[in-house]
Amino acid sequence: MDILLVDDNTDYLFPMKEALYAHGYTVYAADDGLQACKIMSAAKVDLIISDIKMPNFDGIRLHKYARELKQYAKTKFVFISGYRDQYSHTLEMNPDQDYFLDKTMAAQEIVKFVDRLMFGKFAEVWV
Repeated sequence: MDILLVDDNTDYLFPMKEALYAHGYTVYAADDGLQACKIMSAAKVDLIISDIKMPNFDGIRLHKYARELKQYAKTKFVFISGYRDQYSHTLEMNPDQDYFLDKTMAAQEIVKFVDRLMFGKFAEVWV
């Protein structure tokens, strides 16, 4: 499973990337939405996790861009931010495809959420 992780804060981006990688995910990292768009055109990802508040091209614009592309129209998208109240009224979210996580969650809790999102009832089941 390939994940695109987008955040302009490298102190958050790299530990989160490592946590996802340690659980077997291939992780593409971008420090803004423009770089994420380039990655999306070069590789097919199964999940996009993006900060909302970023310079140049924020997570809201990235979400809109993804939904306009046929190959990403139904890709699961996780907004991650410490500013939920500030953005909750502006986010156009589909409850079957779009999610919001608080950035203060521990990395391991986010990885568990991703596992459940990607594998459903098979998350944490060893075969």
